[in-house]
Amino acid sequence: MAPNVPAHDDALYNSHASSSFLLSHHRPSTPRRTPPPSHHAQQQHPCHMDSSQLVAHDQFFTQGAEMLPLVDLGLLCHADKAEVQKLVMAVKEWGFFEVANSGVPLKLLSEIEEQVSHVFALPLEAKTRAEPAAGSFHGYLTKSSGEDGKMLQLSEALRLPLNPQHRSDMIIQFWPEGNEAFSSVVEKYIAAVDTVLLQLLKSLALGLGLDPLQFTRNLSNDANFSALRMNIYPASSQSSPTLGLVAHSDASILTILHQSSVAGLQIRKDEKWIAIKPRLGFFVVNVGDMLQVMSNDLFPSVVHRVVKNNNKCRSSVAFIKVTHPEFIVGPVPELVSQQQRTSPYHPFTAEEYYTSMTSHGLLDGKSNLDRFRISPTVEHQRITHLQRKSTIQV
Repeated sequence: MAPNVPAHDDALYNSHASSSFLLSHHRPSTPRRTPPPSHHAQQQHPCHMDSSQLVAHDQFFTQGAEMLPLVDLGLLCHADKAEVQKLVMAVKEWGFFEVANSGVPLKLLSEIEEQVSHVFALPLEAKTRAEPAAGSFHGYLTKSSGEDGKMLQLSEALRLPLNPQHRSDMIIQFWPEGNEAFSSVVEKYIAAVDTVLLQLLKSLALGLGLDPLQFTRNLSNDANFSALRMNIYPASSQSSPTLGLVAHSDASILTILHQSSVAGLQIRKDEKWIAIKPRLGFFVVNVGDMLQVMSNDLFPSVVHRVVKNNNKCRSSVAFIKVTHPEFIVGPVPELVSQQQRTSPYHPFTAEEYYTSMTSHGLLDGKSNLDRFRISPTVEHQRITHLQRKSTIQV
């Protein structure tokens, strides 16, 4: 069902109207596919730069052409052809975009921010009761330093399962007597943002000439890895910029981010970091590794990070959706036929992908996706072996 887009949400409408230039004039240039990363490039890996090389959280690009593409969900709900194509072009070119007119009330966004503040204000003893169990990705997480000691990564996070029963069990770990206000807001927020995500995926499929349900039929809130991740990045005490979250791509099919008014998100594009300025009522959406594989590299998952503010605390809420645990992630056959290009990746399940992440380190650019990339040498050997077998007749 399409989102019920409010006709008279003045705050949201005014926020949307203030960006009418972007909606009517900002159209990304001719889409280009992101080439596979070169393992022989001499440039420094973005995850391994020391803090002296960081772009400050507030060094925004001011040119309109350097702003994230903006799409109108109200138009997408009505299958507006021009808006659908704008979405497809934006995703091909950027891997990131913003959503206006989402139908999610500003009041609900304010309420979820308030609950984020409440949960991280709990005593450490209460929060650590919800640390992830063995084999689980859900629970209370904290980071205090980078591996090399050069870049501090300072943040707290809470990954809540999208599965209602599992989520309820985790909330009780924080509040043994329960917390109806927290539970209610989280439930309403998940339902609202899930509707946005499903519409975006339907529009992307439609824009590629596919069945509108192509990217949605194998999603499940029961999947162990789908989550609502609450993040908080305390003000940094360092004199130079520090990281709240290291450079990485998301494992998801799509991630929908609501961020507070304090900036910090940066994305990697054209070999440079671009700081994203928060805008009231707009979601930031990015492609995950799973959608990159399913789209046969048409839609790139883009490396991004969080740089901390030296003076203000920043919070955000990420809605992370992955495929059903047993679904085998691979390219859509129609796209393989259209492109006349086989997949450069080995097929995998969500469980296999996340297991690889934990065994090698969760966040390190796009290294996890690269592990599933088919090696040209190995593939050549496999084909040669098959060719030789086919010539042996008994």
